[in-house]
Amino acid sequence: MAPADVAVRPRRSAFAAAFLSFIFPGLGHAYLGRWLRALLWAALPIVGIAAIAGLAMSYTRDDLIELVADPDFLRALLLFLVFDAIYRFIAVIDAYRLGSDSGVGNASTRILSLAGLIALSVVLVGSHVAIARPVMYANDLYAQIEANAGDESEVIDANELVELGGEDFEIITEELTQQETPDPEASVDPDAPDEQTEEPTEEVTEEPTEPPAQETDEPTPAPKTAEWDGKERLNILLIGQDGGRQGINDKSLLTDTMITISVDPTTGRLAFSSLPRDASNIPLPKQWPAYRALGGKWNNKINTLYANARSRSDLFPGNDKNRGYNALMGALGELYGLDIKYYMAVDLNSFRAVVSALGGVVVDVQLPVMDTAYSTSDGRGKLKLYIPPGMSRMNGQDALAYARSRHGSSDFDRSARQQRVITSVRDQTDIEELLVTPSRITDLIKQLSKDVKTNVPPKLVPKMLALADDLDLDGRENIVLSSGKYVETCYPCGSSGLWMLKAKPAVSSSDIQNVYSTSKATQRAINKVRDEEAIVYVLNGKGGTNNKAIDIASNLSGKGMDAIVPPVNSGKAENSKYTGAVIRAYNGANEEMPETFKKLKNVLNDKKRSVELIDDPNAQADFIVIVGSKTEALKP
Repeated sequence: MAPADVAVRPRRSAFAAAFLSFIFPGLGHAYLGRWLRALLWAALPIVGIAAIAGLAMSYTRDDLIELVADPDFLRALLLFLVFDAIYRFIAVIDAYRLGSDSGVGNASTRILSLAGLIALSVVLVGSHVAIARPVMYANDLYAQIEANAGDESEVIDANELVELGGEDFEIITEELTQQETPDPEASVDPDAPDEQTEEPTEEVTEEPTEPPAQETDEPTPAPKTAEWDGKERLNILLIGQDGGRQGINDKSLLTDTMITISVDPTTGRLAFSSLPRDASNIPLPKQWPAYRALGGKWNNKINTLYANARSRSDLFPGNDKNRGYNALMGALGELYGLDIKYYMAVDLNSFRAVVSALGGVVVDVQLPVMDTAYSTSDGRGKLKLYIPPGMSRMNGQDALAYARSRHGSSDFDRSARQQRVITSVRDQTDIEELLVTPSRITDLIKQLSKDVKTNVPPKLVPKMLALADDLDLDGRENIVLSSGKYVETCYPCGSSGLWMLKAKPAVSSSDIQNVYSTSKATQRAINKVRDEEAIVYVLNGKGGTNNKAIDIASNLSGKGMDAIVPPVNSGKAENSKYTGAVIRAYNGANEEMPETFKKLKNVLNDKKRSVELIDDPNAQADFIVIVGSKTEALKP
């Protein structure tokens, strides 16, 4: 029997000690009765947890989102994960070593115990690597952004554009060639009117200069703009580039999606503006050499500006990576009257991977999509596509098809669908949950770092994420520069022989600016109507063009309604003999959606207006408005 004054330590399992220290440093040492050693190992983690808890309690929700997305924080987090892994590994080994000194078990037991230690070590290291992976991917993404991740593909010369792009680029090349190589003896008159437009151009006070030759060692410098300060309106151009077509060797030449996202951080007001890909007559900034060389405007299809600008360092600002994007931001900024500082470009074929990484999206399909010639992903075949109306759960492939289909409907409808998909993705993405879900954030960041190009500075990303998390998507304004008021059909357009849409810059700029000046009372009224989520079809019930129906639908959309001219039967009513407006309310919509019904009656208040209450279980809309010959032609 041991003397009374000699402490006897209990015989304990080495593996048990290691396992307990794996759970929390110091627990294994306490299990072995090494209380001072246990306290020393546990002290640092306890202090760290208390400090983290205190900081978390003092931070707001937006502060935490900004912190988690901050590049410096991510780098510090990587260092912490490395330190934590080493600290815990040493604690486990130390507990196992002390437990082994007790001599518990025979040889086979000790072998099993050692195998258990190795397994614990693998799990410990593996868990830290799993957590560190999205952090490392995020750092890679920030590194790509810091390198100004523009298009690193080969810059294509004019002749190759003709070979790769077909008819559109052939015409564009000819026009550029004619305009960019003037008579060396001739001078450019800055006061000369623009012969391609009905209105004269503004006077240019700079000394006339000859457009520089294409082969130059002095490219046009990129404009210097102040960074977003977090308080002023934030304007970002979202660009969707084609994923390559048959015969184009997967080169993204055309920018078929151009959506300007404008956010007021003080009010949270959000607006989406879409420009049809076939729009022309887009003004260029006066300080660019391209302004003089090309007559002040881009008179070809806007979706070809990117590709042409990339090879013209003499006409457009920037380097080979970002020149095409700078051209788009500058041109659309002139059209809208906005200072567009940043762009985000994504290959449309990669869009499906991003949506899939987010777990898919539920989209409220307002109108069926029927496309008998939807291109396959490789561009070598055609599919028959049908997407029925109603709430639809879409994976990445489905969402891409819904956003991209253009046969069987107009490009304006396609622009509206693209906006709907984007807002649905944002509305259904919990940014906080995403940031703390390693698997989802890993997949998303991998896809973004691979396919998304942007000039957003990394240090602004946290602020932008926090702003995105606070946005009221229900209060957004959706603007599609549709035919009639904003653009007019041009075919053939000048010498091009192409079908295009000629933009009306003055109208577009004025209406987009008006979106930002809506009073609070007006906005509250809009929100009441929007909350009812009524579907409104506007049909043409008179002879002639559909412009009046389009304008009225646009006007109603500005008042919070989901109002469109459906493509079925070209948006025409059952006959063209209506004189006054007709408001048809289906299946009790007049009672279930009183604010919308009231607004429709107030807006469409001509003397011959009539109201019809109809029960029809097959109705695709809550209200149908038929425009008559005496109906006032409302401004969008």
